[in-house]
Amino acid sequence: MPSMVNNWQPPAGLLDAVGGQPVSAAATSAMAAAAHAWADPKALHHAGRQAGALLAAARSSLAQSLSAAAGTKIGADEIYFTPSVREAQALALAGYPGALVMSAVETTTLLDLGTSHPRSQLVGVDPLGRIDPAEFHLAAAGKALAALQLANTEVGTCQPVAQVATADANLPILMDASQGLGRIPLPDGWSILTAGACDWAGPAGVAILVIRRGVHWVPPLNSGNGLLGGFTDIPGAVGAATALAELVYEQATSSEQAFAKIDLLRAGIANKISDVEVLGDPVWRLPHILTFSVLYVSGEALVIELDRRGFAVASGSACVADEARPSHVLAAMGAYTGGNIRISLPLGCTTETVVDFLDVLPDAVAAVRADI
Repeated sequence: MPSMVNNWQPPAGLLDAVGGQPVSAAATSAMAAAAHAWADPKALHHAGRQAGALLAAARSSLAQSLSAAAGTKIGADEIYFTPSVREAQALALAGYPGALVMSAVETTTLLDLGTSHPRSQLVGVDPLGRIDPAEFHLAAAGKALAALQLANTEVGTCQPVAQVATADANLPILMDASQGLGRIPLPDGWSILTAGACDWAGPAGVAILVIRRGVHWVPPLNSGNGLLGGFTDIPGAVGAATALAELVYEQATSSEQAFAKIDLLRAGIANKISDVEVLGDPVWRLPHILTFSVLYVSGEALVIELDRRGFAVASGSACVADEARPSHVLAAMGAYTGGNIRISLPLGCTTETVVDFLDVLPDAVAAVRADI
């Protein structure tokens, strides 16, 4: 397969991949070619069989990509499509009505879903944002399911999923692979995986739920053909599979490049800005995410100032849903929850964009501080 780097062409200044990034050129072409697949893939007529064949091909392609990322065989029959990661997680939890154990830095979506499970328990994290496997294992005693993310999408810190799985082989682990699938290898030991196609430059509105064989999950009714939650967007499934295939093929190269850019940002931010703290693990992390905390500024105000200067970033202290509340991730880490900026490099982000951002950042911080 030839290099796919040219398929990733984000706008200059885009440094918020978690907030969305352009669909890759290959995925766009694949969706256009599959646009005729409008019928119910379970129907027996010609249009239905045609749609069903494309859906099956998309599941098979995703299985190959996931197998490559995990280093172990994952079957197409283990993969379900859903309209969103939230829907995938809700369906995963619905198959386990018992108590959960979760890290305190899971997404707010998963934490909110977990509140419907009585006797669920949260496990805290260290200042880098990582759980202690022994503490997590102790808390998991008697629980039906564990929820432990592949890595945190706010600070990038990876979690010891494989160590937790080794400590209790009978505990099923729901792993949120958001922002990590296609970026880093998948660890051993997880039982259920959720991820959204927009994270790997696929289309929005497509997510996957992967249930490993042998896991005692109770599927909902009408879950055949890999469909859950009423999803019937066959072109979207084809685009998602195409995008992940190209990213997994380029994973080593793209991740190495992203690690280098984030290292450049870590050093540059520390050297150029006073009263700043760079958060998360500097080594065992996602290759493309970085959060830093700047004293004496509002994170939201700095986001707006940087946007005015041509750079799209996110604030780690931004409002969650419709509620004004600080980042639960940073609070769990014991970090300052104001003045936070999260950078997440989109696929195809250039070194020039990173250097230009570092040139603009000091003046942007000074301008916001001057307004206080």
